[in-house]
Amino acid sequence: MSHGAEPLRSSVTLPAQSRARVKGLLTVCLALAASLLVLYLTTRYRTELHSMGHTGYVGLFIISLIGNATIIIPAPVFVMACAAGMVYGPVMVGLVSGLGASLGELTGYYTGYGGSAVIPSGQLYQRMEQFMRRHGMLAIFLLAVVPNPIFDVGGMIAGALKMPVLKFILAAWLGKAIRLGAMAYICLGGLPFLQQLFH
Repeated sequence: MSHGAEPLRSSVTLPAQSRARVKGLLTVCLALAASLLVLYLTTRYRTELHSMGHTGYVGLFIISLIGNATIIIPAPVFVMACAAGMVYGPVMVGLVSGLGASLGELTGYYTGYGGSAVIPSGQLYQRMEQFMRRHGMLAIFLLAVVPNPIFDVGGMIAGALKMPVLKFILAAWLGKAIRLGAMAYICLGGLPFLQQLFH
């Protein structure tokens, strides 16, 4: 009987895996389409967006905040920073989007601080925890300045270690401001190409 049950279990698992792959592919396609749309609209209506003044900064801040706190927004925050860099310049984009992004990361920080975080086990995460115990803000800064998928875990570890929240925000802000500002600078340099592409 045990031999007969195994194929049934496999047949049930395969469709679930296929659905997960299709869902993942659709998510990537949606993110790519949204990113292209953002770049197109920004390139085409650059003057109009610039005339919005401080309202545009508020929008960038809110998008960066929500984009780092949840996965609701399909277009990655770095695409928004890229687009905004063509309108407001890399320095202000780095500061504004970096602040929004660092405050958005507080969701992971407070999850760890409250003790409800499930931090993955493994040698990498153990080393990360040890490094954060010894260097604190430097660890958060490095996780923020270098594009990587594990900043959320770093935020949880920082919260679990009871790193002062202001130190966490400052280190994350500095790192993300540099990274997003650099992205905005790169996109600003590629503006002529984008204008030709979307003309």
